[in-house]
Amino acid sequence: MSRKHVKLTIHLERETQRRDWWLDPKLRRREVRRAAALLCAAVAGCGPGFLPPPPFGDLASARQACNAQYPPVVGNYARHAACVNEAVEAYALPTARYPDLIRLQEAVRSALSDRIDRRRLAVAAGLRQMAQTDRLIEEIERERERGDEVGANRRLARLHAMLR
Repeated sequence: MSRKHVKLTIHLERETQRRDWWLDPKLRRREVRRAAALLCAAVAGCGPGFLPPPPFGDLASARQACNAQYPPVVGNYARHAACVNEAVEAYALPTARYPDLIRLQEAVRSALSDRIDRRRLAVAAGLRQMAQTDRLIEEIERERERGDEVGANRRLARLHAMLR
C-alpha cells in the first residue's frame, strides 16, 4: 500500500466516523455531553451574576472619576451625565428604596445635560434645575415614607413637567 492510499483510507474512515457518530453509542454520549456542556456554559453566561464588576469602588469615587474624565465644559455635559447615570445604576439603584425616583432623576439629568450641550439652557440654569430636581426627589421620598401619596404624586407631576 502506498502512502497516499493509507492517507486516503484514514481520511475516509474519519469522515465516516464523523457522519455516523450517532450510530456509535460511545461517540453519541460524548457528543451529547459536549453539546450539553456548551449549552450550559451559554445559558450560565446570561445571568446577572456573571456581569463584570463595576469599574469603581463606590458611588462617590465613581462620580469623582466622571468629573475627572469629563470636565464641566459645554459639550461634555451629556457624556458626564451618562457616566454619572452609569455609576448610579451600578451603585445606588440596586439598594434604592424607590428605584423609579432614581431613574426619573437620571432622565432629568440627561435631559438637562443635553439641553446645555445644545446651548438651549445656560449652565447655571441647568445646575439650578438639577438641584431643584434633587430636592423634589428627597421630598417625594419623605412623603412616600409618611404615606402621603397625594403630595408625592403632586411633586412627581412637577418632575415629569421638567422632562417636557
